[in-house]
Amino acid sequence: MIVRKTKPEEYRRVNALFAICFEQPYQNCPIDPEQDDAAHWAAYDDSGNMMSTFTISDFSIQFDGHICKMGGVGGVATLPEYRRRGGIRACFQAALPELYANGYDFSYLYPFSTAYYRKFGFETCVQKYAWSVDLSQLGFSTPSGSFRLAEADRPMTEAIRSVDQTWERHFNMMVQHGEEAYQWTREAEPAVEQAFTYVWFDEANRPRAYTTFRAAREADGRNLICSRFCFADREGFAGLMQLFKSLSADHRYAKFQTPALPALQYLLPEWSLGAVTWTLLPSSGMVRAVNVQSVLEKARYRGNGQVKLEVQDGQISENNGRFVVTFAENRAVSVEKGTGEADAVLSVSAFSALIAGVCDFEEARHTFFGLTIRRENPVLDQVFFRKPLMITDYF
Repeated sequence: MIVRKTKPEEYRRVNALFAICFEQPYQNCPIDPEQDDAAHWAAYDDSGNMMSTFTISDFSIQFDGHICKMGGVGGVATLPEYRRRGGIRACFQAALPELYANGYDFSYLYPFSTAYYRKFGFETCVQKYAWSVDLSQLGFSTPSGSFRLAEADRPMTEAIRSVDQTWERHFNMMVQHGEEAYQWTREAEPAVEQAFTYVWFDEANRPRAYTTFRAAREADGRNLICSRFCFADREGFAGLMQLFKSLSADHRYAKFQTPALPALQYLLPEWSLGAVTWTLLPSSGMVRAVNVQSVLEKARYRGNGQVKLEVQDGQISENNGRFVVTFAENRAVSVEKGTGEADAVLSVSAFSALIAGVCDFEEARHTFFGLTIRRENPVLDQVFFRKPLMITDYF
């Protein structure tokens, strides 16, 4: 088996392989062979036939107040006749050390199987709530403000971007979007596409929320299905509810997704009689720490303390060992390799999820595979704790 990055003249084959494996038309594939700066890894048989491939795209994400480099893995595909031959495994074994060498802190992907990707050091991360709001029962005082439709001749790009930035500053794993990410606002044709983007402005004309939705006939009625839903504060959320209420004559429910924060239930006053339902969605993606030491140096802690962690990583040898972390006033003072018994031993997958902030350590000690407590140290609770998590990008 040969594993390497593909050459530009092979991009069309990568695209075709993706189309075959995912059973979708070639033109809908994610790779543009003419304008493509992602890294495509592939495994070939001894005759040079491409068997397996995946793509790693560069993103900047927020992590504990730092902007970090993240490799988003997508397009994971193996032709049926080559499956179970280790092609994807070989690609990860080659790609992950290169990510480390090139200064990445994290990698992220959307799995077809969590157990499969856990073998490569990934662990479930962001969770989301799926809301369904009965528009007939939206009855509460609305804020002073207005909502406006975004169209190509009035794209409101900066307004939308400013709302996004509230989440980008707050949630771990949120992609930091540049100007190029908002081309869709300048091409919006709601009359043609029947996709409607509204921005809500407060009384001082500050953008505080926006949403994009389509109408869809479903089993429970004609509903508003939101592909984008972002708000800066409770006033912005109420503004979007005001928008949905204005459409209640023709639609039964508004359906959207938010970060999985229990406190969000207090944004709506009525929960009885089916006014609102929400569902905790299966984990939205898996995270992997690529450079454990760098992540520990950038992480946020609680107070002051010192802890010794042993990390075990089967793909990136530099991550193996015992890390002595000294922190003060919520930030790392030093992170050094050490010797002797560690307070806790973690697989890189368990470490990745816990340092990202999926749960408090007290919960993890009773539930996590890949976590062993060697010495009781109360400081572990100051290293691993629940943090706000969200990601809205797919790749």
